[in-house]
Amino acid sequence: MATDKPKVYVDAPPIIDLVKFKVGVNINPERERDAWHLQRMLEAARDGKVEVFTSALSIAECVHVEDQNKLEKAKPFFMGLLASGRGGFLLIQPTLAILEKARNLRWINGLSLKGADAAHAASALQFHCGEFWSRDNGFAQSAPVLKTLGIHVRTPSETALLPDEYRQESLGIS
Repeated sequence: MATDKPKVYVDAPPIIDLVKFKVGVNINPERERDAWHLQRMLEAARDGKVEVFTSALSIAECVHVEDQNKLEKAKPFFMGLLASGRGGFLLIQPTLAILEKARNLRWINGLSLKGADAAHAASALQFHCGEFWSRDNGFAQSAPVLKTLGIHVRTPSETALLPDEYRQESLGIS
């Protein structure tokens, strides 16, 4: 079923940053802004305004918050975002077609993304996402080629797809 909703793909690092922010791990202000934008995009997704994707691989990648003392508090956030079905993410299974597309990003398009990163990029391409959110340097270097394939690589705070009504700061406690 085709949709005209904006589609965003989120790599694992912005998800990890959001959970770090939620459990009180100190992150730099730029990443805090990214976490805020991801949180707002997920709200828009739960309201049916956008579609937010990540690979099921993110479940295996989102396992740490750099502060061992806060990991137990972080685990339910990861589970709620990625595995509950209510976090706002649509999980993409790494099918044979997606994995072949990942391989072809190197063989045909000359991208040198490693395995999981190539699978993330191929998943975003397969689902026709307009933006790919990451902080990974490999994606930043691959941005020109991915743009020719229809995906804009951005950090969450650089998004052009967050609906205007979600760009306002909330007055209530979240």
